[in-house]
Amino acid sequence: MAKILIGNYDATIYPEGNGYTGAISLGFKPDGTRNRQKRKGKTKEIVKAKLKDLVNELEKGVQADRNYTVEKAADALLSHLAKQGKSKATMRTYRGLVDHHIIAKLGKIKVTDLTADDVETWLGQCAEVMSTQTLKIVHGLLRRSIRLAERRDKVGRNVALLVDTPQGKRPARRSRSMSLKQATKLLKTAQDPKHRLGAYVILAIVSGLRTEELRALTWANVDLKKKVVYVLRSDREGGDTKTEKSRRGIAMADMAVDALTTLRKRQAAEKLAAGDAWQGHNLVFCKEDGTPYTSDDVLRRFQRITQAAGIGATWVPRELRHTFVSIMSDNDVALEKISDLVGHSDTRTTRTVYRHQLRPVITTGAEKMNVIFKDKKSRSA
Repeated sequence: MAKILIGNYDATIYPEGNGYTGAISLGFKPDGTRNRQKRKGKTKEIVKAKLKDLVNELEKGVQADRNYTVEKAADALLSHLAKQGKSKATMRTYRGLVDHHIIAKLGKIKVTDLTADDVETWLGQCAEVMSTQTLKIVHGLLRRSIRLAERRDKVGRNVALLVDTPQGKRPARRSRSMSLKQATKLLKTAQDPKHRLGAYVILAIVSGLRTEELRALTWANVDLKKKVVYVLRSDREGGDTKTEKSRRGIAMADMAVDALTTLRKRQAAEKLAAGDAWQGHNLVFCKEDGTPYTSDDVLRRFQRITQAAGIGATWVPRELRHTFVSIMSDNDVALEKISDLVGHSDTRTTRTVYRHQLRPVITTGAEKMNVIFKDKKSRSA
């Protein structure tokens, strides 16, 4: 049995089972029994490192919980985020990622036993099947789980911070925007009555509403006479804080008003035919029996329309919003106005998310003068 000194504490390391056990004497408990903290490992070096971590925790005043697993830490994080008001859609996404990638692979490991090598190996496995963007989210969830455990004195340090996120299997596809020609084709095709989702597509292109805002839209928030649609920011992330301040009204183009008027008449006929089978959600965009569309329902129906329009079947609904921003920018609408139209609190988000769709409205002085005098010269020639 080897005796060593770690910090100000006497420790011993001795063979046990297929490895080694280390123990630090912390004096006596209130009942008079010896207070000894133990750590186990395959080699003496591993045990010694664990004992050093234990001493660091003791000196910092951290009472590490030896039975606190990664699974418990991840579940605690999700509970914490839910209380902060994260949207149900976001929480469903996080729950799926945590269950399938964090808990399934690391869940049984005690947080105090988790090493940077464990995290690096796990991330390497995830990178084989995951995009870089998703990998960053999953790694971020693990980091935040352990950080919360740190705040609650469950662990002394966050080993997930010591590892960089690797590149995933494939780069995340950046959202695209349709050209004016493509958008025009799509709008024309969407007017065909055979496409039940046509009004959805039309309203999305001419208003820039988010796909989740459209799916949650009810007839109570549509005024066809005033040609205005009202949406709540809480439909996206704000939970139950549906205040007048969070509500914004967006004027609709005539094309959208016509499409929604036709859709409302169609729904009235379907409701009458369905009778008691009709689901009373009062949704603007819904299935034939009034039940809500899932995101997969919308994607499938949307891609049928894009394919029929001759622009391919690889587009996704969120790109209608990007198309709106692109068309507005190409037609010299100022960035501040675009931010207001798409419901951003400032222009920073608009610039960050839609940078590739934005065109400068005002050029620098020299560039502007070159254009002005070039035009003047061509007119006088």
